[in-house]
Amino acid sequence: MVWGVIYHPEVQKDLDLLGAVAANRILDVIEERIINGEPDKSGKPLRASLAGCRRIRTGDTRIVYRVDGKAIQVLIVAVGARRDKEV
Repeated sequence: MVWGVIYHPEVQKDLDLLGAVAANRILDVIEERIINGEPDKSGKPLRASLAGCRRIRTGDTRIVYRVDGKAIQVLIVAVGARRDKEV
């Protein structure tokens, strides 16, 4: 099953801050593990203020997303290093 992906408006800024190489790596992971994978089963469930979201790590970067199984869509919430305290 192919999942639709919606990007939060801030994600483009997150990707720009990471640079082209890291951004391309992240987009590859999103395509492989989220769009063409099983996003509702992969990734680690998050808690506290990010409850309901899941995360996938690639290197020292986290991809935080929320799955809407009814609409077969995934909302990419944020991309960045955890140390930024925003991701």
